[in-house]
Amino acid sequence: MKYIGLILVMALVPVFGQDQFPESISDNSFLIEEAYNQEHRVVQHMFTFSSTRPAHDNEFRIAQEWPLFSHEHQISYSLPYAWLNKNSVRGMGDVSVDYRYQLFEKDRWAAVAPRLSMIIPTGNDKKELGSGALGYQFNLPVSKRMHAQWVMHVNAGGTVMPGVKSGTAKKTLWSGHAGAAVYWLWKPNLNFMLEWLSSFDDEFTAGGNIKNRAVHIINPGVRFALEAGPVQIVPGLCFPLQVNGKDKSKTALLYLSLEHPF
Repeated sequence: MKYIGLILVMALVPVFGQDQFPESISDNSFLIEEAYNQEHRVVQHMFTFSSTRPAHDNEFRIAQEWPLFSHEHQISYSLPYAWLNKNSVRGMGDVSVDYRYQLFEKDRWAAVAPRLSMIIPTGNDKKELGSGALGYQFNLPVSKRMHAQWVMHVNAGGTVMPGVKSGTAKKTLWSGHAGAAVYWLWKPNLNFMLEWLSSFDDEFTAGGNIKNRAVHIINPGVRFALEAGPVQIVPGLCFPLQVNGKDKSKTALLYLSLEHPF
């Protein structure tokens, strides 16, 4: 309910002066998705590397976002590769293929771009690199420029994974997520951010039953932009931290985006 309240607050904030806001970095987020589709004939390449200690779990992910015929429609994909448990397990994870529709542009009360994704079971589920089943995800990102130096993003959505194996049986796993992010545009090309993400995921118990586990993450970070001719380069760094439960692991995430016309 608190995230619904955030969306309502964003809707009620007036948009006076939006046209006078200076240009700034956009569509380069970490855990919370921004609601800005790719511009026509502009492609974005994204590379992320995350490392978690003391488990020594590492993941490298390549993603691309492409406009589909126009700015309204966007397709993307994400390819993960993981090194788990001190590199004793490594391999490809589950691939995601996405479609996103720009329902409202940022010159409206807020930018809104619902996304549908298909999660393809390319990862080895026996090595815990994937789910072993085809999955589907929906996410609703809402983004609003609150002030010349402040932007807010709100996300809500869910995932369904039918036919996940538990012993000899197959069961459907459900998960939901909601979160929000605030970006401080200290300079147009240098932003500080704070994200909050809550997920509620079904998982199997040792006896093969299903239980739902809540995870709450706070994520401080920074990003900045460099212009190299027609190419925009955006590196970033953040430190996701789980704030509930007994998980004391520490994670660092490096981000790099390259955006250029084609």
